Parts: sequence; structure tokens; C-alpha cells
Amino acid sequence: MTVAAHSHTDIPLTSPIRTHSKRDLPPSIFSTPHPHGLLSGHPRSPNAQRAFDARKATIMRTMTAAQIEAAYQEKVKEILEVVEEDRKMNEEVERKVELLRKQREMERRVFWKMREERERGREEREGREGGA
Repeated sequence: MTVAAHSHTDIPLTSPIRTHSKRDLPPSIFSTPHPHGLLSGHPRSPNAQRAFDARKATIMRTMTAAQIEAAYQEKVKEILEVVEEDRKMNEEVERKVELLRKQREMERRVFWKMREERERGREEREGREGGA
């Protein structure tokens, strides 16, 4: 049985067709979904394309161009609100990180000053004990 490199059907992950028992090859990934489309180069699987076409046809039958534009603008507005919330949250996190950096730098300076004072005190004690 031969398996074409590109198939118009989705092959389940558990299908024996995906394995190559006679060769040391990984399972076929040509029909595996990928963020930018199928790895075979097609933008969608045939099933996803059919679903998209059916949804588009339904929208085109039930809505006017003005309604579609209004729905589009509403969706864009929602997405921009989410983006703005994320931007504000990122700025807040950056402020907190910068505050923690400054706090850590201050703690480092105090630590080194205390260490220097401790060493200086130790040297002075040794100098007094050795000179006495």
C-alpha cells in the first residue's frame, strides 16, 4: 500500500498509515495542522476549507455589506481593547521588575558595605592584638 505525500483527507494521529514500519522514518506530518496552514503548503485542510466556505455563504446570505462592516468593526474594537489591556499589564510588570532591580541593587550595595566594614573591623582588631 502506498501513501501519497499529500492527501486530501485528514489522517488521524493513531492511524497505521502514519507509521513506516519498514523504514526508520518519523510518522507522516503532511496532514498535521500548523499555525500557518498545513505543512503540505495548503492554507487549510479540506474540511476546514469546507467549513469556512459554508460559514461565509451563510453570512453573505443573511447580512448586508453594511452589517458585515459593522460586525467587522466591532470585532476589531474588541481585539484592540484586549491589546490595550495587555499593553497596560506589560507596562505594570515592567515597572515592578524595574523596582525589584533597583531594590536588588540597593541590597547588593548594603551587603558589600557591611562586608567591607566587617573586614575592616577584623583587620583593626588583628592590628590591635598584634601590636599589644
